Amino acid sequence: MSTDVKISVQQLRKEFGAFTAVDNISFDVNRGEVLGFLGPNSAGKSTTMKMITGYMTPTAGNILVDGLSVAEHPIEIKRRIGYLPEGAPAYDDMTAIGFLGFIADIRGYRGKEKTDRINTAIEKVNLGSVVHKPIETLSKGFKRRVGLAQSILHDPPILIMDEPTDGLDPNQKHEVR
Repeated sequence: MSTDVKISVQQLRKEFGAFTAVDNISFDVNRGEVLGFLGPNSAGKSTTMKMITGYMTPTAGNILVDGLSVAEHPIEIKRRIGYLPEGAPAYDDMTAIGFLGFIADIRGYRGKEKTDRINTAIEKVNLGSVVHKPIETLSKGFKRRVGLAQSILHDPPILIMDEPTDGLDPNQKHEVR
């Protein structure tokens, strides 16, 4: 595989009982490329993203990220990918900064590095005005920003985002792009 290929999906398939959600798809994403999935509801877009990120096991096929098999190296793959799943991936009773601190702890950051990474993520997604508010009190757009902040906290070389602008107003959508 070329060193420019970041993600290689080969004959990917996912079945849920008799229902086939993803049916034999293959594609490569090269360094610097942006790829979007377009399709109707239940077309398998989110399922494909979950399999690429290692959060769901495919029925068949192979996924390589930076040349590593997602099936064989799931922890290393999660280090290389920032993942924003559909919906708000946060604990509602935590504050935004508390949640980001929790994610930083899980990722092994401590001390100044932890603080710096949290502050950088907050600044990048413009969360400063709400970081001390409980997530449950935030608008859908700010909840989405909290999710986006957690996905970039570890400065991953690959970002996979499912509906990243869902719930954002036009100005916020422009900022994300």
